[in-house]
Amino acid sequence: MLAAAQSLLAEAGYARLTMEQVAARAGVGKASLYLRWPNKVALVAEAIQQRAGLVPEIPDTGSLRTDMLDFLQGLVRRVPGELAVAAVSGEVESNPELRQAWRRSMAGTLAERLLTILEGAVERGELPRDADLELLSLLPLALLQYWRLGHEQRPDDDVATRIVDQFYS
Repeated sequence: MLAAAQSLLAEAGYARLTMEQVAARAGVGKASLYLRWPNKVALVAEAIQQRAGLVPEIPDTGSLRTDMLDFLQGLVRRVPGELAVAAVSGEVESNPELRQAWRRSMAGTLAERLLTILEGAVERGELPRDADLELLSLLPLALLQYWRLGHEQRPDDDVATRIVDQFYS
């Protein structure tokens, strides 16, 4: 079902995608689709998250610098260039429901994993116990996003290294 949604997104775009089309492409009834996803937004959010592979696993090297560097470099290497993701990214800004689902699926997962890396650093004594982990977990995401907008290009390993060296070393 997710593969059907991904291919239809690439072909038709988010606005023209329907649950009926996904069910037909997947060879299932609409009821099967609605048992798993309450609406198109939920289906598309999960399909994009699965297909894009944007969120790397949490490294555990025993070092904040190395964990953060591995994670951020893994992230910038996985920035999607495929049509299914592009079909949704144009809709995210104009569709509040899709934007909320995107934030829950993508941004939430990213921030959660970064928070886990930082909590490990606190436990190892690399960061003080009173460090603002919420802000520290959002910082690299904001910087990477701003880089993409401000430079009109994807951030790369060098940008990830600069972020880590500036804020997490």
